[in-house]
Formats: sequence, structure tokens, C-alpha cells
Amino acid sequence: MKSGCRRAGWLGIGFGWVIAGALIALLAGEGPARAEQASTDLRHFWRFDTDKPGESPVGFTAGTVVAGATSTSQAGAWKVEADPQAPTPPNRLTQEASCSAVGADAICFQLLLANDLTYEYPDLTVRLKTASEGARGRAGLVFGAKDIRNFYAAIVDLAAETLEVVRVVDGQVSLIGRAPAKRKQALWHMLRVQHNTILSKDFLEISFDGKLAFTHSDKRLGTGQIGLVTRGDAPIWFDNFDAVQLFSQRPLSPPAAY
Repeated sequence: MKSGCRRAGWLGIGFGWVIAGALIALLAGEGPARAEQASTDLRHFWRFDTDKPGESPVGFTAGTVVAGATSTSQAGAWKVEADPQAPTPPNRLTQEASCSAVGADAICFQLLLANDLTYEYPDLTVRLKTASEGARGRAGLVFGAKDIRNFYAAIVDLAAETLEVVRVVDGQVSLIGRAPAKRKQALWHMLRVQHNTILSKDFLEISFDGKLAFTHSDKRLGTGQIGLVTRGDAPIWFDNFDAVQLFSQRPLSPPAAY
């Protein structure tokens, strides 16, 4: 009788340790909980070096929006090209389709949205360059996009050294703000967009070539797709398009086990 009780006691203690170990593993981020927290959807780095030159980059959808038009126009020509002088060779991305067919005075955006990715508080960076020095190249980053006709964009005019931030709703363009964007003496330039939040206050911080150029608070900013954009007819080159979730309710690392 005593042996049976002793055996039952040890089984109970062993079962208790199993339960405790499972709880500690979950708290430490092992198993399914850790897999969810370490999800790769928070960080994406596009170099276009594994894409085939002459073709569109994999994982993106292109579209064209003409301000005031009631429908989306034919998508622009986004293609990967070989460039040994790119920031990260051997390839870069080019957008060279013209919007001249819609009229000289029309505001035309060529978009390239990343498929199946949405960010609430993105930190976006991209390297960009006009195909020819002095050309009126205007390009930038898209964020908070619901689709091709509804998005926010930060667009820099490399020749005029100005930055514009716009909001497009059903093809109608609203200017949020404009600021100087002084270029560094370099072939390639960097644009960065951060959508941040402090004490429930959402705001944008946009930097160009390492200097803060524009800030703005906007309660309408929300979760949306991200991507690249050009405006006008001058061909633009892109490389090193990076996206990181700046803030999330989900921890990037598991909590410590005690």
C-alpha cells in the first residue's frame, strides 16, 4: 500500500514538472508562441538581385493613376535591369513609362505596390536616382495604400530639390505639405518615411539624404500597403527598398523566462 502511494506521489510530482515545463516554454517563446512572435512579415529588404533582368520584380503589382480620372490607367513599365554601379549590384529597378499621353498638365502617378503586405507603422527607405543628370525625375515611397487609387506618398523632385507629401482618395489628390529637400553630392540619394506613434499621437517623419525634411500629424493614417511611386516622364532608378514595422503590439523578441 505504501509502495503504491509512493509511486502515485512520484507520478503526480512528475506530471506537475511536465506542466510547469510546458508553461515555462510558452513564456520563453518556444513552440507556436515563438513562431508567431518571430514572424518574418515585419522586415523586408528588396535588392532586386534575384529577379530576372528585363522583367518586372516578383511580388509586386503595378498601376497608374491620373488625378481626377474615374478609372485606373494602364500600368507603367517597371523592370529590373543589370547595373554593376548600383548601390547593391548586380541589379536595380527602373520605371520608364511616360504619362505624356494623358496630357502635359495632368498629374500622373506610376505605382508599384508590394503584394500581400500591410504595415501600420512602417519605417521605409529607398535609394533612387534619375537616369540622366538634371532630368526632372520625381519619385518616392507609397504607404497606407488601400489600393492603386487610395494611398499616401512622399515624392521628391531630385532636380528642384523639393519634397511633396500627398494623399490620394479615389484618384483625387490632396497636398499635405511641401518642403525643401537638399541633395548630397552623390549619384544615389536616400528617402525615408517613418509613421510613428507616441502617446496615441500618430505622426510622419520624412528624411532625405539623412536629414529630417518634413513632419506631420495625421489621425487618418492607418494600416495599408507599401510601395514605390514616380511622377512625370523622366526615368527613375531604384534600389535597396527596405520596410520594417516601426511599432507593433506584438513583441519582436520573446519575454524572459523566470
